[in-house]
Amino acid sequence: MRLIATALCAPLVVVAACSNSSRCADMGFERLRQADRAVVTVDSRSVGTALRSKEALRALEEFAELHGSGWGSPWYGTPVARLRVDFFSGNRFLGDLGVGSNFLAAQGCGYVQSRKLAAADRAELVGLIGAADPYAAKR
Repeated sequence: MRLIATALCAPLVVVAACSNSSRCADMGFERLRQADRAVVTVDSRSVGTALRSKEALRALEEFAELHGSGWGSPWYGTPVARLRVDFFSGNRFLGDLGVGSNFLAAQGCGYVQSRKLAAADRAELVGLIGAADPYAAKR
């Protein structure tokens, strides 16, 4: 009887362990303030948009910082964003910000994290990036 109880409980332990998600209190986007350029990609291919103006970079950095909390890594895995901005200072990678259909994704707190994104905020960010929205046909 004890062996049966152990076998029945084992899947419950796995489910409990898998349902944990890692939370990130602060993504540390202030590091993006050092950026002197940002490269825009869609589906991991450069779209020829390299943002270099201080104004454009600062607007993206401010957006990221305003959305720096509420991030996590869900148990099922972080969704992958098709539209992405990679920030650099010279040749040094500083961080990224991915825009999905209704979420943001970025590297932070030791993992790739994500968070929900309101439609109005998403539209603002896509406008700041200045690239064609790869999700537009699907909306």
